[in-house]
This record gives sequence, C-alpha cells and structure tokens, in this order.
Amino acid sequence: MALFELFISYGMIGLFILSIISSIIPIPTEPVVFGLLGVGGNPDLIFITLTSGSLIGASLGYYMGKHGLTKIIQHHNKEKENQTRIYFRKYGTLLLFISPWIPVVVDLAPIVAGIQNYDLKRFLIVILIANIFKSIGVVFLSITIISWWTLFTKYGVWWWN
Repeated sequence: MALFELFISYGMIGLFILSIISSIIPIPTEPVVFGLLGVGGNPDLIFITLTSGSLIGASLGYYMGKHGLTKIIQHHNKEKENQTRIYFRKYGTLLLFISPWIPVVVDLAPIVAGIQNYDLKRFLIVILIANIFKSIGVVFLSITIISWWTLFTKYGVWWWN
C-alpha cells in the first residue's frame, strides 16, 4: 500500500511513471487511478496519462525484445522457435489486444512481439487501441465505484442498521 501511496502523492507524474513500469513489471495501476480520482483528479488527464504511459512502457518492452533479448537468447530448438513464430503470426494481434487485461501477459506480450519481429506500426496501433480500451474501463469503473461509495456513505446504507 505504501508503494501506491507514494505514486498517488506524486499525482500525474507518479501515475505516468507507474504506467510505464507496470507495462514491464507486473504492478497494477488501478489503485493509483482509484486514489487519484478519489482525491478529485481530472478523469480526462488521468486517462491520457495512463494510456500514454502504458504505450511507452509497451514500446520499451517491444524494443527490449527486439534489440536486447534476441541477442541474448540463443535458440537451441529451431522447431520450437518456428512453432512460436507461426503461433504469434497467427494469434499475435489478438494476444496484443487482450494483453493489457491479463496481469503477467501485459508484460510479456510486447517483449515476445519484439522477439518475433512483429511489425512495429501494427504493434503500436494494436497496443494503443488495447490500452485505450483498458484505460477507459479502469477510469470509468473507478468513477462508478467512487460514486456508489459516496452515495452509500452520504445517505447511509439502511440494510446495515
């Protein structure tokens, strides 16, 4: 919790840094978004910050895979390498599109895309659309939860009495 409070205390800069980091290391951004909205943060600015940070983080993962890990990883099994390449060419777009919603996959999918030499323009378009959808969902859900919580605390919950 202290980690999330630290990022919340830095506001949009904290969210931006966390959204970049969370695209490479599995750290959720949702508590920070929720916290910033809870203290009156601008939902539009939070959405833009979250989306842009996630896009930059995914791009870093892609470049790590393409320029870093492909030189480090030695392929011992050419058959498995070919199977992975075929699988990623067939399902890569779908995997990249749903990857922001799956905690560990969000970190690995861009790296695998880089290793598989997935087309950069296509990667950026798919990952941007995916992150836009996720950011809209996270911000909207957080606003909805905060609204309901405010309503219940303001008027009391009669069935608890």
